[in-house]
Amino acid sequence: MVPRYVTLGLDGETAYLRTDKRNQINKIDAAILDCDGVLIDIRDSYNRAISRSVAYIIEALTGCGISGNLTSDDVIFQFRKCGGFNNDWDTVYGILMYVLCNLPERAIRAIRKRIEETEWQTDPYLRLFSSKKTLETGRESEYLDDRLFETMMDGLKEFAEHLDVTGVESVDRNLRRKPGVSRYPNFYDTLKNFLNKGGAGEGIIATVFEELFCGAGLFLKTHGMKPRFYEGPGTVENGRAIISSDTLDQLSAAFGKANFGIASGSKIEPARHILKGILKRFRPESLVFLDDVEKAEREQSNNGSLKGSLRKPNPFSLFRAVKAFSSFKSVIYVGDSMEDVMMAKEAAKTDRRFLSGGAYHHSQPRDEIIQAFLDLECDLILPSVNELPLVLKRVGRDGN
Repeated sequence: MVPRYVTLGLDGETAYLRTDKRNQINKIDAAILDCDGVLIDIRDSYNRAISRSVAYIIEALTGCGISGNLTSDDVIFQFRKCGGFNNDWDTVYGILMYVLCNLPERAIRAIRKRIEETEWQTDPYLRLFSSKKTLETGRESEYLDDRLFETMMDGLKEFAEHLDVTGVESVDRNLRRKPGVSRYPNFYDTLKNFLNKGGAGEGIIATVFEELFCGAGLFLKTHGMKPRFYEGPGTVENGRAIISSDTLDQLSAAFGKANFGIASGSKIEPARHILKGILKRFRPESLVFLDDVEKAEREQSNNGSLKGSLRKPNPFSLFRAVKAFSSFKSVIYVGDSMEDVMMAKEAAKTDRRFLSGGAYHHSQPRDEIIQAFLDLECDLILPSVNELPLVLKRVGRDGN
């Protein structure tokens, strides 16, 4: 049975509340918040880093300089919508593999030849630029331009509609069976291995993205290495705090610091860089970032207990964040993506006290995100985290 929703008007915005979860929402006495898109406006930081990474790597492989804004927010949303692309490296991978595998045959043959004839380098900078040195400038770029890549964007959005929660695996599965791509199976495997093997400092995609996002100083602080691809300011500087001091005061008063945490799929250093003292308002033991998830994955891998990824939509980070809470009746997790809702619902299968919350105001495209939350049967949909105290008050504490 499809759940019914009631709407609440909030100064020109709208909140959506599942009627069958009203009693549980009224009992909320704890909250876990996502970071990106909930605490921090990332529209001009992470999304721009995705678009610039795609353009940077395409130019290095083809010699064709394309716009750093070619990859639109709509395209990025289509990837995130399926629930398998919480990690932006995976989004860059999916876009690059689609675009490069749909280039004219002449370009595909030239790229494959360069990669195969270039001595393998474990250093991602040397690997990409050893290949770039063999690029015959003017031979390929003369028939590759923005118009060709712009034409691909419509096809890319359609392609992304067939992806699913398996993320990169669904990219590979769907691309390999496309008629044009299936003619070059060796090219696909060669390109995949060349671009995507490892994290920052190992994989080309991860390293380029993190350098463009963090900028030189924060990249060194976050990853412990000097940047090689880019030394300018990072797109992280475009991030802005969403949550207000008043909201923090109200949530702290309602839940207490003991029942107030964060579960994020990103690293903690970029969050500290933007949020600064705001992080101190949360219970320290209930701050769970990607750093913590990666550490747990390594530990479980070493002792043989790792059964799969602990990253979203796996509810590992929610259970870790709530572990230090005092007793509570109901806890809401507020995120901005499909993976966030899926993660909260997975947690609820084990502990029915978990509720899913979606925040839409600081994401694009707004109407599609609201509809996606509704389709996933999210328990509470809010314009932003700043409306959470008011909604809770109106739902239960005033008896409306």
